[in-house]
Amino acid sequence: MTAEAILRLVNDPVLPFYPLDIALDVQNKLKDKSVVTQSMLSTASSLRDHAAFFQSETMRPANDPKERDPSHVRMLNDVLRDLEKSFILPQTPPGVYRNLLYSLPGRTPQFSVLRFSQEAVLHCNVTSRALKHNSAAKEVLCHSTMNQSLSLILRAIRSAERLVCFGMGLFENYPNDKK
Repeated sequence: MTAEAILRLVNDPVLPFYPLDIALDVQNKLKDKSVVTQSMLSTASSLRDHAAFFQSETMRPANDPKERDPSHVRMLNDVLRDLEKSFILPQTPPGVYRNLLYSLPGRTPQFSVLRFSQEAVLHCNVTSRALKHNSAAKEVLCHSTMNQSLSLILRAIRSAERLVCFGMGLFENYPNDKK
């Protein structure tokens, strides 16, 4: 399976990254509405809409050998590569995967960094109850971890959306000499 994936990456003219699949995965991971903000949901929805258009209108010609232009394919692959990179965190706490979308043993129904934050908040609540005192500083720290995780996710989604919009703008006025 690994060899097949490597052969596909090497032989296919366009990288096998599908912006719409990424956007739908992001939306699926945001289904837990108890911690997700409206801003995050609307940004994810906007990413989905732009990704669908980008995938159908920009990627389709690059996959057609009759319409394939090497410079177009190169620019498209750069956008697709960077789209995947926008979901990689530079630093994460121990036990959290750097890639927001994927983690071992496979896809999870939630962002790993968000799951980590929720577990930290739950641990804080249990610890506070067990010690029979309400440590305000500890609770603030736990909720700060949650807010920081949500901020990282929102930043990644916005980055991906800007990149897809940049890709659409890049090819909007692209000369088509096949007319």
